[in-house]
Amino acid sequence: MNRAWWGPQLDDDQRAVLELVDDLAASHLTPVGDDRPDEVDAARRALAEHGLWTLGADEAGGGGGADSATTLVALARLAGTWPALAWGSVQAHAAALVLSGAGGALSGLLERLHQAAPVAVCALDPPEGDAVQLVDGRLTGVLDRIDPAGREPLLVLLVDRTTGVVVPPEGVTFGSRVRRTGLAGAMTVSCRIDTAVPEGAVVRGPHVARSRNLLDAGAAALAAGIAEAAAQAALTYSATRVQFGAPLTELPTVRGSLSAQAAAARAVLTTSIGTDLDHPYAAAAALGPAFDLAVDVAAGAVQSHGGYGYMTEYLVEGLLRDAVSLRAAARAAEATRSAARTLVESGT
Repeated sequence: MNRAWWGPQLDDDQRAVLELVDDLAASHLTPVGDDRPDEVDAARRALAEHGLWTLGADEAGGGGGADSATTLVALARLAGTWPALAWGSVQAHAAALVLSGAGGALSGLLERLHQAAPVAVCALDPPEGDAVQLVDGRLTGVLDRIDPAGREPLLVLLVDRTTGVVVPPEGVTFGSRVRRTGLAGAMTVSCRIDTAVPEGAVVRGPHVARSRNLLDAGAAALAAGIAEAAAQAALTYSATRVQFGAPLTELPTVRGSLSAQAAAARAVLTTSIGTDLDHPYAAAAALGPAFDLAVDVAAGAVQSHGGYGYMTEYLVEGLLRDAVSLRAAARAAEATRSAARTLVESGT
């Protein structure tokens, strides 16, 4: 049975996509850990086979061609089931924009991407920008973590607002797994980069700026999806858990807490789905608050379950860990600081 939708009103196409995500979640998308990479690969392929892995990418280049709102609806819903896979899809969308900006030079990589090849997209901002540098056509440095939901991913770096680099695979050395709090199946690793970059692998122009905006907007949508799933889980549990002869929802304090969680989830869903991808820095500025709300709602949902909320058998404890880990993976604090710094410097 499909879950209710607590976000903005959907059109017919968006409703159909939402139902498709729910159906796939029930049949193909059972979250697994990094120790089962073949199943993570199979889940990515299932999304690609049903047109969801790059749903919002340009149809002419092999993507689904959906508008940004429909894409963000799908990503938010997927995050309520498997956040690590949803983050992988966000990165695939961002990478598709960069690859499409290169024209035919990287068409083979773009085709592989639409077929569910794993990809990691990293936006470099000071001081993080000092970790990897492009000097005289050579790219060198270390990334402490990438979260591609797959093994040996294609690596795309957003060096600045208008420059993206598709890193030659032979120039990347992947390190050991990086431990994290949540995000089962994210396949988090560090990597070292040392390679000459062919001219055709450097992409410049508006595609890169839109890619960065999509990366931030997608992450905010995932935060909203986690918040919605946590709030709904808390409501379902409280409505069926009987204490002192009545459901927990009969208690005024419980009703007040559930109402606050639901309101926060609805607010962050509405805001994130409506993000304008062509408005510079708007997505980055909204990213931190979206994750703050997601963590608060998930923590409230854990408390709504009482002691059971801390047990792995219940969904909410995992959603709270996912929200914390995804906030770090999406570099929400760094994105917010970068947006604020740019706005101050530009005087707008």
